[in-house]
Amino acid sequence: MPDLAQFPTVLVPAQLAEAAKSDLQRLHQQLQQTTPPKGVHHRVPRGHSEGDFERHLWHYFPGKIHTGLLLPRPDSPQAYMPDFALIEPSLNLHLDIEVDEPYTHDTRQPLHFLESEKDRIRNEWFLKWGWVVIRFSEVQVVRSPASCCKAIAATLATLTRDSHLMLPFRSVPTLKPMPRWTKAEAQGMADTTVREQYLSVSSAKSTTAKKSRKPTPKVAPKPVVSANLTFYCPECGDGPIRWQGHYVCCPTCGYDAFAL
Repeated sequence: MPDLAQFPTVLVPAQLAEAAKSDLQRLHQQLQQTTPPKGVHHRVPRGHSEGDFERHLWHYFPGKIHTGLLLPRPDSPQAYMPDFALIEPSLNLHLDIEVDEPYTHDTRQPLHFLESEKDRIRNEWFLKWGWVVIRFSEVQVVRSPASCCKAIAATLATLTRDSHLMLPFRSVPTLKPMPRWTKAEAQGMADTTVREQYLSVSSAKSTTAKKSRKPTPKVAPKPVVSANLTFYCPECGDGPIRWQGHYVCCPTCGYDAFAL
């Protein structure tokens, strides 16, 4: 059974875990059963801590990080959307990377606590779809973003038996596990403004780092090149649809929520 009582929480579909123990061919076959995302949110909501973490993800996993991907739920009209999705196209391996906050900023309501039925159901759906789920606490992402990326790479290396994935992390400290909070503990954290404290420290460090950077010499701007992109509608599958520097809508179904 996966250890849900601590961060990072790493959940692997049972069939995928068994296939990974067998051989790479069986792993590849199992990964072909993964349910892909069905659309893209045109206005992606961002958490308070996710910007800097996204830059680290792009640094260590270039071209494989996606935001705003949608997975429809059979039990609800509202689709699930991973905070970040890591997709390895050569294997069809999909990871749902989540940043768990202890409470909301506005209403101070506890979030992502150990007893959360909402999180349990969400995890089960992603596992059923064949996705690996990795959940970090927000404070881990704020204080140790590179170490969080190392934990992701370690999960990939374990599944694919590719130790070379760990080479970029030789000098990166291993992420220290921390316990997941209970609902009562999350409420206590809200009452004592724990989130605001570690987020303000992180923001201050980021501002100081920006001020300490040497100004870069100005260079003449390069001419803008307009590219012709071709893709298919995620709603009805019609296409190809071409984008030439502006938003478009599908001529068949009228879908216009493209994020380009």
